[in-house]
Amino acid sequence: MAPPPVSRGLARQMLAGKSGSIRAGGIQVLKNGSIIAATLITVILALVLVGSSYTGNALAQAVTPTAVPSGTPTLTVTPTATPVAGGTPTPVPSPTQVPSPTVVSTPTPTPGPRQIFSQSSASWAGDHVTINVINNGGPISVVAWINNITNSATVSVGAGESLAVSTPSITTNNGQIVSFGFDAYDNGTLIDSYNQSIAAISSEIPTGLPPESVTISSIVTDASNGTPIQGATVTLRSLSYGKTYPSVTTGSDGTFTSPEMYPDVYTITVTATGYQPTTLTTNGKITGDSTVSAISLTKLSGNPTATPVPTPSPSPSIVDSWTSLISSPQVCIGTLSALVAVIAGSLGIYEWFARQRSARLKKEKEEGSKSGESKDEPDVKKL
Repeated sequence: MAPPPVSRGLARQMLAGKSGSIRAGGIQVLKNGSIIAATLITVILALVLVGSSYTGNALAQAVTPTAVPSGTPTLTVTPTATPVAGGTPTPVPSPTQVPSPTVVSTPTPTPGPRQIFSQSSASWAGDHVTINVINNGGPISVVAWINNITNSATVSVGAGESLAVSTPSITTNNGQIVSFGFDAYDNGTLIDSYNQSIAAISSEIPTGLPPESVTISSIVTDASNGTPIQGATVTLRSLSYGKTYPSVTTGSDGTFTSPEMYPDVYTITVTATGYQPTTLTTNGKITGDSTVSAISLTKLSGNPTATPVPTPSPSPSIVDSWTSLISSPQVCIGTLSALVAVIAGSLGIYEWFARQRSARLKKEKEEGSKSGESKDEPDVKKL
């Protein structure tokens, strides 16, 4: 049995109901989407404005203001005396011109060359040459050689010290030509030298010159803690014979032993890196292999300069951004004005969407009314 036929009016009503529900759902979705879109736009624009305002304020605080020169000086005009009728005009005195001070530049003195050796004091001492050294500057090293540059001795001369420096001893014949030289160095730079040749006269050898048969030993320590000092330079000079022996260096245990020397009273000069040099004299004549008391050196004063470490710039946080805005009234007012403008614009967008939605609802209502009228018409079947 076939189902009863559906009238056209009922079909239209069913279709209108479905269409209305679909349109209502779409309008509701559109409404919710408009609100969400307006809210997102407002939040995004507000964040952008806050970030840009904080960045501008930070840059403004980081830039050091440049000193603005003062304004153009005002020219003072001296009034001219106005002649009085029937009288003599009173002269106005001219201002006294103050002469500009003369700047006298003081020339920087140019240090003169350092003369270390007293050339007139160079003399033959029987088996070696001796010369007087006058050091009017910082510590220096003197290299004394005879007959060959390889046959040399190095002597350290302290600041402001004067002493006799000798070449190594050699054996010569009477009348033999002997070449010798003395070179002074300041931190490896040659600052003075004296080279000469003489005829050795063996008859000038002192008859009472003793053999070199004695040595001196000792230890060099730190005066603050008694630690042995390795690598200290020790120079010994004979007072009676005026001979300076080649320097010796302390070992890892801080000890040293001199070469064989004349029996005599000696001055001992000790230098080391980072310490004040010291010079002392033996207590009496050294007649055999002797050990003297420990020699203490004092460290040089002065603290090393600490290298400044740059402080890393902290990354700005949200709290810092709002604090910076509040502390700067101009930036804060500008940001709030922009924020109000953004909110007003968002409300305008939302109102536009609301008007569009009302227009659609009105149109759908009118269409629904027309469809209701049409369904009341009788369904006339075609014959």
